[in-house]
Amino acid sequence: MTDIIIEDITFPVAYGDATLDLAGRVFRPASPDEALPPVVFNSGFTGGVSMYGQLFGRALAGRGYRVMTYDVAGFFTNKDVRNTAQKDGVTVTNVSLVDQTDEVLAAVRWAKERFGAMPAVASWAMGSLASLAAIVALARQGKEQIAFWNPMSYTRIATLQDLRADKAGADAAIKALADDAAIPPFDTGTEATRLGYYPLDPDTQDYVDRQLGGYTEVGGVDRWPGCSHVTAKSYKEYVDFDPEKDIAGADGFPPALIVHGADNTLHMPAESIRLHKAYPGRAGDKPLIIEGMMHGQQNQVESPIFHHLIEQIDRAIRTA
Repeated sequence: MTDIIIEDITFPVAYGDATLDLAGRVFRPASPDEALPPVVFNSGFTGGVSMYGQLFGRALAGRGYRVMTYDVAGFFTNKDVRNTAQKDGVTVTNVSLVDQTDEVLAAVRWAKERFGAMPAVASWAMGSLASLAAIVALARQGKEQIAFWNPMSYTRIATLQDLRADKAGADAAIKALADDAAIPPFDTGTEATRLGYYPLDPDTQDYVDRQLGGYTEVGGVDRWPGCSHVTAKSYKEYVDFDPEKDIAGADGFPPALIVHGADNTLHMPAESIRLHKAYPGRAGDKPLIIEGMMHGQQNQVESPIFHHLIEQIDRAIRTA
């Protein structure tokens, strides 16, 4: 059994209008394998360390990696840093993939300075869009690139909207709202939630509250999802956020392992298959589509599918 050291840290993020400190956490073995790159783990929408960050952090640290992760601004341990406001007596959260891209870039810089090497970046779901945007920015600017990229459950935001009962109607209605108008965090297929920010399919609805609520309770933070309302602006901006359009014919991209669950009914496997075909860096002959893996249902310590996922990530980084 590997002894895991957990360290709370802060790191500066240069947003477009201010530089602010975010809280983060490092998971590392007592005797790390310094031949391995450090790893930054990021997630989308609602966070990182307070949810899957702690799971992936411990699992990868157990294999010799030094893992840095964090909650995105506006959620959990970073709830009060940025992107929350009071409106009509409720807290409304602004979810910004532009900000999340800045956070990935800042986490990469921090890991390079702390550990002396460019990190690999492992990203869950919507976090894969933010990390892809960060990779695109580094490539465009000719800056030192990350060591490795591991997007999991990737999806274009526009494709995600296909889960809505009335995609066009919801889009028009939300876009007609003021930017600071409060909308539900999720569209779960009911009349009350039809203008929700993030559509959820029935299979995903069935597990997320129980599983992710458990993670956040263990973390001692607000219960998942960490918000009761998000801004209409969050929706308006994220449906147009598409860094994938900028990768055709590009160069300077890191090696990658693109992972998806074969049984994912929220983010469809076809999304990672398309990304793999378009990706301009080395990414193997095909994406890793894992049988029996849904969205996050198997992200549990005791799951053999999760153990298989970690083994594949470890192998890919070591052989990149």
